[in-house]
Amino acid sequence: MPLVRGNLQMITEKQSRFDFDLLADKYDSWYESARGKKLLEVGCGTGHWSQFFSECGFEVTGVDISERMINIARAKSIPNSLFQIADGHSLPFEDSSFDVTAAITTLEFVRDAEAVVREMVRCTRKPRGRLLIGVLNELAPLNYNRKQRPESPYIKTRLFSPRELKQLLVRYGEACVVAAGFIPKQKHLLPLAPLLDTVGRFFHIPYGAFIAAEVRL
Repeated sequence: MPLVRGNLQMITEKQSRFDFDLLADKYDSWYESARGKKLLEVGCGTGHWSQFFSECGFEVTGVDISERMINIARAKSIPNSLFQIADGHSLPFEDSSFDVTAAITTLEFVRDAEAVVREMVRCTRKPRGRLLIGVLNELAPLNYNRKQRPESPYIKTRLFSPRELKQLLVRYGEACVVAAGFIPKQKHLLPLAPLLDTVGRFFHIPYGAFIAAEVRL
């Protein structure tokens, strides 16, 4: 059973990037100062989010336990990025090596999410370092239904609610947790997803398919 496996796509690229744009809107100054800063992505998979972080201006180091995924990420020749095989439970980096450490759809698939977060915190500089976390929401009907399918790769995953994720992260610093990805079941209503996201966030509805979090260390 894999210990770190990132980048499994539960929602479309546009929808997932929309979720993290929500945090970007709230932390404009953070994104504006990204250029040249070092970012570690734990569970980088094939480099989907590594590409996104590179485009934001970060110098990206991506790690994943899957050699095949790392080889695919390397083959993409993503600017200002390098990739290596590593286990998120024991990261091969010195303390405070990175300005930002991210894990996008990774904590659900690891053996010990608490241990991985501790390692992420250890590798991030303090003060003024950042953790950036994205997980699938346990409370979302979409994710619940997927876990019930016998052939689903999500059967053994540990999903989080917004409250559980905040409890995991708040011990390390100021945590902002946002539920997003309010995706209608009917395909013809998909164009309404951005509006549903706005309404869901305004009323703090906890049932979006995706949870995005930032922690200020």
